[in-house]
Amino acid sequence: MQTRDLTNAWGPQHGPTRASSSEHPRDVVRSPEQVLFLQRLENLVLKRQQFAPRAAPGDWRMRLIDKAMYSTYQDCLGLGVGDEARAILQRLQRGHAG
Repeated sequence: MQTRDLTNAWGPQHGPTRASSSEHPRDVVRSPEQVLFLQRLENLVLKRQQFAPRAAPGDWRMRLIDKAMYSTYQDCLGLGVGDEARAILQRLQRGHAG
């Protein structure tokens, strides 16, 4: 996904925003695109955790969530926030183990 085209479609870019220290361990300035895709990944992880206990094995909705998570993760890598994206996915793995 080419995210540069999205800023034109969504209006003017308002500059970087500061991520809260509770979301990200380091107090780092993030662009609106970075924040958007990290939040999107977090929301998809929450949806997967909420839906997984009720879904049958191989449910098409779970596959859809997984594909959206993978796509969003790839966007995060492209935006340079791969470490934060991996941390979000690791929380998902810990949730399944516990």
